Amino acid sequence: TGTALAAQVLMEKLAARRSPETSDAEKLVRCLEEGIDFTRNLARGFFSPELRAEGLVVALQNLAETVSEQSGIDCILHGDELIPIHDSTVANQLYRIAQEAVANSIKHAAAHHIHIRLAMDGPELCLSIVDDGIGFPDKPRSGGLGLHLMRHAAALSGGTFDIRRNGGKGTIATCRVMHFVP
Repeated sequence: TGTALAAQVLMEKLAARRSPETSDAEKLVRCLEEGIDFTRNLARGFFSPELRAEGLVVALQNLAETVSEQSGIDCILHGDELIPIHDSTVANQLYRIAQEAVANSIKHAAAHHIHIRLAMDGPELCLSIVDDGIGFPDKPRSGGLGLHLMRHAAALSGGTFDIRRNGGKGTIATCRVMHFVP
C-alpha cells in the first residue's frame, strides 16, 4: 500500500510536469492496486470465517467468478444448490480443496478453462476440479504442499482425494465424501 501511494505521488508529479512518462506511472499505480486487491482477496480466502454448510455452492460460485475476473481464465461452477450439506467442517474442507486445485490450475497447468463440479454420486458427495491445462505430471513431486493440503482436507472431512491426468490433456482433482442426510 505504501508503494502504491508513493507511485501515486510520483504519477501526480509527472502529470504536473506533463511528462511523457505519466502513462507509465499510471500503469504502475494500476498494477500495484490490482496486486493489493488480489492479496486482500487471497488473505480472505485463507483466513475466512467458518463457511456455513449451506453456503458451499454460493462460496464455490464466488470462487469461480473471482477466478474468471482476475485471471481471465474461464472458470465455471456446475453444482446443484439443492444438495443438503449439513456439516460445516465438510463444507470448509471442500472449499479449501477447490481453492487449492483451482490455484494449481492457474499457476502450474496453464489452463484456459476450469470446471468446478459438486454433485451427488450415489451416496457420495463428489467435488471435482477439471482443467484443460498441460496435465498432471506422470511423476509428481511427492512433497508438494498443495497436494498435501488437499489430501489432508479430504481426510478431515472423512473423504478421499485423487488427482490424475484428464486423458491426453488437463487434470482432474476429485474429493469424495460419504454423505449422510439426517
